[in-house]
Amino acid sequence: MALAFRFVLFAGALAVACGSDAESPAATDEPPGEPSAPAREVAALLGAGGSVPPTFTLIFDATTADAVLPFYPTALAFNPAAEDELWITLRQPLTGYTCNQDDTTGCPWLLGRVAIVHGATSAPEAAPSVELKQDANAWHFMRRPSSIAFNADDTFATCGEARTSNYEDVDVPYNGPVLWSAEPAIFGARPPADSPTGSTHIDMLHESPYCMGIAHERDNVYWTFNGDVGSLDRYDFHEPHEPGGDDHSDGELERYVTGELLRMPEVPSHLAFDPESKLLYAADSGHGRIVALDTTTGKPGAGVTAYDPIPTHYAVDGAELRDVVKAGRLRVPSGLTLYGGVVFVTDALTGRIAAYDTSGHTLASLPTGLPPGSLGGMTIGPDGRAYFADAVGRRVLRIDPAR
Repeated sequence: MALAFRFVLFAGALAVACGSDAESPAATDEPPGEPSAPAREVAALLGAGGSVPPTFTLIFDATTADAVLPFYPTALAFNPAAEDELWITLRQPLTGYTCNQDDTTGCPWLLGRVAIVHGATSAPEAAPSVELKQDANAWHFMRRPSSIAFNADDTFATCGEARTSNYEDVDVPYNGPVLWSAEPAIFGARPPADSPTGSTHIDMLHESPYCMGIAHERDNVYWTFNGDVGSLDRYDFHEPHEPGGDDHSDGELERYVTGELLRMPEVPSHLAFDPESKLLYAADSGHGRIVALDTTTGKPGAGVTAYDPIPTHYAVDGAELRDVVKAGRLRVPSGLTLYGGVVFVTDALTGRIAAYDTSGHTLASLPTGLPPGSLGGMTIGPDGRAYFADAVGRRVLRIDPAR
């Protein structure tokens, strides 16, 4: 009952906030980039429509992750160190309970977990196996996860939509990205006996409250969507600490375009970094657009508040942020992935998945028929097919050619 109530509220809030769901013509005169042939094939699936629509294959059913409390998917990513292994962040719906120092009734609803689908690309021919993992201190380190991003070295990072990772009545907005090892013997395992945190995470920084999205750049550098101040925050964890440790002293934070993005509560706002162009693409859910930050622009400005003993924490002034898909062409963009020169986007309000070249020209658009509030994170798998989260249906689906 609580889950259904939460999604009714979510859909209503989206409907009030936004206008038409029609896909308008491209709003740019720039010449389009040249998408790769594999990316065009994925986009062609979205545009099949007509008499031969694609099919949706069930990859993961989140009801299998239920213990006492219900979970739904927010983001997904393939582990590059273990091909055919799809990782899905799961969180629980909002409730009317609180998680304060003198009232902890709402605290159990804040713990996120991860579903690992082994053999995701082979379904439905072979049934994939699912492994559910939860950090021993997920209350702090994986609170209400919104997003996930992998490095190539079997590590990954997550961040969550919460003002703080402590009791909610504390003054300090103490939340931000968390670095993890994907090693089976570390992630979700029993913490070391001498762990000061009761966790197996390998780093965390705390300057991005209401973190709505995350993307990997290089090494241990990650970008986050700071929903508290509407910025894009660049973190460098540098050297991870031991599993369950708490040494954050070598971290760095640079804050870009403060106030230019807007969080839509309960809608993950995903990011994607292009290592060739150095552009960071973001789903600006609150403004209904897709933007690109030129990460090579700007210069160091004034310091910003840090809640960790990190030596570097400042704003970057004058960075260039441009519209890729202007407001009005999308309603509430949420999932975003970059593949072969194509930006794939899910719209949380309309239930539509669209593909754009990097200049914002529409390549394809697929109405999924799913209700408002359904579409969240998406990714393109090693099989060249699109996978996406359906929050309302509490499942992950793959887009396949018509059978």
